[in-house]
Amino acid sequence: MAENAGANGLSPPGAAGSSGMIAVLDSTGPRTVADDPGSGATPPGREANVDDASTAVDVAAVVTGLEDGAADAPAPADAAQAAVAGAERAASRLSARWLGAIAVALVVLAGGTGVSGYLVLRAHRDAQAIARANAAAVEAAKGCVAATQPTDAAALPASQQKLSECSTRAFGAQIAWYGAVLAEAYQAVNVRVQVPDMQGAVERDNDDASIVVLLAFRTKVSQVGMAERENGYRLRVKMVPEDGQFKVAELDQVVK
Repeated sequence: MAENAGANGLSPPGAAGSSGMIAVLDSTGPRTVADDPGSGATPPGREANVDDASTAVDVAAVVTGLEDGAADAPAPADAAQAAVAGAERAASRLSARWLGAIAVALVVLAGGTGVSGYLVLRAHRDAQAIARANAAAVEAAKGCVAATQPTDAAALPASQQKLSECSTRAFGAQIAWYGAVLAEAYQAVNVRVQVPDMQGAVERDNDDASIVVLLAFRTKVSQVGMAERENGYRLRVKMVPEDGQFKVAELDQVVK
């Protein structure tokens, strides 16, 4: 009895409870109030553990959401590839527009070149036609004016025939009178006439297709009993196209 009492006396109050607490601390299983006999109150710090668990749950949810968002966002490599593909599509559309614009420009240029070539060719042909007409008018003027200066009386019929063929309008009306005067003069005296030189050039081309020619020539007149004379003339001759040839319509002497 004494020993038991001593033993009991050596054991401090609450020793059995202490053994129970040590067992609880050493246990790895879940702890409940029933596992902690003699403890009727919630141990200190229990509320803090519950709050920590809730906080841990909330943090885990946020991290999970971030991870989900990160999973949904395109990777940097994918974003770069998408940007490159978009740039290539934009460049392709731009290239197509440029190709279309260049094609249209080439078509317009080809059309303009064709029109310009046609206009140049037409202008060249017109210039050639005008040059041919001018040359024909000058030669016709020379021949008709030379007929007004027959060599002698024997050449009168041929000269009069030439004048009737190469004259028209106002000058054609004067030819009959001029031919009569010329024949009388040649029969009255023995006259010889030479035309050593005659030059002609076009002064202008009129809108009515007539051409004004300037002629300059010299004559040498010899007569029995008289010294040889030399005369110079400058004439303005209006040539008109008629019956497929140029004829003298007007003949005027140019005053020096």
